[in-house]
Amino acid sequence: LEQYLHECIDTMEKDGNRLRFLGDLSVLTPELRKLIDETNEISSRITGFQANVCLNYGGRDEILHAVRRYAEAYKAGTAPELTEDVFSGYLYSAGIPDPDLIIRTSGEQRLSNFLPWQGAYSELYFTDVLWPDFTERDMDAALAEFQRRDRRFGGVK
Repeated sequence: LEQYLHECIDTMEKDGNRLRFLGDLSVLTPELRKLIDETNEISSRITGFQANVCLNYGGRDEILHAVRRYAEAYKAGTAPELTEDVFSGYLYSAGIPDPDLIIRTSGEQRLSNFLPWQGAYSELYFTDVLWPDFTERDMDAALAEFQRRDRRFGGVK
């Protein structure tokens, strides 16, 4: 990961690609966290494509982490009234738009603790293709299926 981050840092601004890391990063080495911080800082200056990298991530853990952070702010008297938007600000993914489409490879038809809060209104696409074999053609098929969907964001039509 360190080698990959060094390569990314060298090309991110030129390529217009951003990286955002989600998860409990406190377990990573200080050197790796420093590289991630540098990557995040560079990403903040770029408006292009963004890839989210989940490290030491679990959706339930993320929600518990957010509840604990909100509870600390509440005890300190600094927490605003709890709303969905306020709660979202305590998640690892704070500031990142919820995904429109979640693609699940390998034939599994479950989310496996992946973005349970953020994926509430995401469209799901399941494919038997394994992740290492997922091609641009497979992505095009997923996007074409997504375009055919009638998104209602929880509403009834």
